[in-house]
Amino acid sequence: MVGVETPRDPVQLPVRKCPTANSGVRFGSTARHDGWGVATVEVGIARRALADGSHCGDQGRCWQNGGLVTLCVVDGLGHGKRAEQAATAAVEYVGHHLSRPLRDIFAGCNRALWSTAGVAMGLCVIDQYAGMLTYAGIGNTRAMIAGQKTVLLPSDYGIVGGGYKRLLPATVRLAPGDLVILTTDGVDEKMELSRYNPEVRSAVVSLADRILEDWNREVDDAAVVVFRHGVA
Repeated sequence: MVGVETPRDPVQLPVRKCPTANSGVRFGSTARHDGWGVATVEVGIARRALADGSHCGDQGRCWQNGGLVTLCVVDGLGHGKRAEQAATAAVEYVGHHLSRPLRDIFAGCNRALWSTAGVAMGLCVIDQYAGMLTYAGIGNTRAMIAGQKTVLLPSDYGIVGGGYKRLLPATVRLAPGDLVILTTDGVDEKMELSRYNPEVRSAVVSLADRILEDWNREVDDAAVVVFRHGVA
């Protein structure tokens, strides 16, 4: 892939409409240049509304600023338009406050969403050059790192927009090739990545689609974000 100059402000990777009814939107792969080298970002995002409805309360996003990548998954409480509005407000708030620490982003988003249905939200910030990931979540979002071993990162209780008692970010080291997977609770928590062969796991956009197709609980909106760590 060809490197391009990174703007001073964080970049939200471009959304493509997905050709399948299941996924709604996808992110493709991209590469950007920050002055030290090319940070290659491979990320796939898929989401699906309950019963393929017109409003989806679950969303995923990815932003890049040089070697820093921020991943976000959001589950608006309930279903339909009100859940979608809350989720949209959450990702917009995050996108405008990426320079802030995770604790500040959650606290500010909690205040900004007070008049909405509220959301569950998981956020992780990845320093691709240091190989470090910091994750924090409130509500029923899930985070998994799959590599030589599988690591599950916990979320804390509460509702963003409804209040929470504590937020405990967790920081872990990543190895090149590790997969980072964020999901809402519309994806079965028993999801087994080991079912997929190396060929399927090598393409993050297709893998996000497969996880959504195979592990969607079909009683809720669902979203999944799949990121592969690596520096070219």
